[in-house]
Amino acid sequence: MKKVQVLMSTYNGEEYLREQIDSILLQKGVEVHLLVRDDGSEDNTVNILREYESIEVIKGENVGVCRSFFELINKSGIFPYYSFADQDDVWDEDKLLVATSALDANCDVPVVYASNTRLVDADLNFLINEEDNPKTTLGSAFIKNYCTGCTMVFNDKLMSFLKNHQSDYVPMHDWWVNLVCLSLGGISYYDVSPHMNYRQHSRNVLGAESNFMTKAKNRWKKFLYKPYQRDVMAKELLTIYGNDITDENILILKSLSNPNFHLLFETKIKTADLVTNILFGICVIAKKI
Repeated sequence: MKKVQVLMSTYNGEEYLREQIDSILLQKGVEVHLLVRDDGSEDNTVNILREYESIEVIKGENVGVCRSFFELINKSGIFPYYSFADQDDVWDEDKLLVATSALDANCDVPVVYASNTRLVDADLNFLINEEDNPKTTLGSAFIKNYCTGCTMVFNDKLMSFLKNHQSDYVPMHDWWVNLVCLSLGGISYYDVSPHMNYRQHSRNVLGAESNFMTKAKNRWKKFLYKPYQRDVMAKELLTIYGNDITDENILILKSLSNPNFHLLFETKIKTADLVTNILFGICVIAKKI
């Protein structure tokens, strides 16, 4: 039976935590090892975690979701597969089996799997399936992060490059993991079918953008106040993994690390979505990539 280490970061998640843990531990066709790092919760989260004898729990100080997942990566054990998990979703019972089966087809190189998400409300009532069918190339992944962390599963080949090699300038752990995989010439697999309930509620640390107005508002805020740091990440990838990056990808990373108007005409730095490409072009012109 396939062994998967699931890496979960928790923070004040007492309301939905048991339901998520149960859905993880009841996965079919795989052997689950759940490692949880609590990011300084002040509610009953840690006590709930300790109710489960099979769970390994790390109690840490509050460092934020991105750094918390990086610490989980560094504390992870030796397994053929790894998965990220949020604290408030509910997984379909075949989520990990579907993902690991997809990874098996390319087990000799770094591979990451991500899928679509089924949006539900706080009571698990269906809202909508997110619609995405991304172009899974390095240039496209830099423009838009299509790998939602709670859907991601990756192999030990990729984990060997991730451990103890994180950047201090990464907006989100899931984006970074996918970029590392693709930079190394690995495979990024996207499943258009959802295999989990992605719960949307008022206390989400990060949630999906469920409508056009929300997406537009969030993108405008990011453009004004929160740099994407694509150029910084490109430089970090070259610094950390330069000896292992393919020649073609080195050229892409160098283009991104020294951004100017030439990025508007780079055919390999494009997504499959015209609107997203136009928005990236605006970022290039405004020098906010």
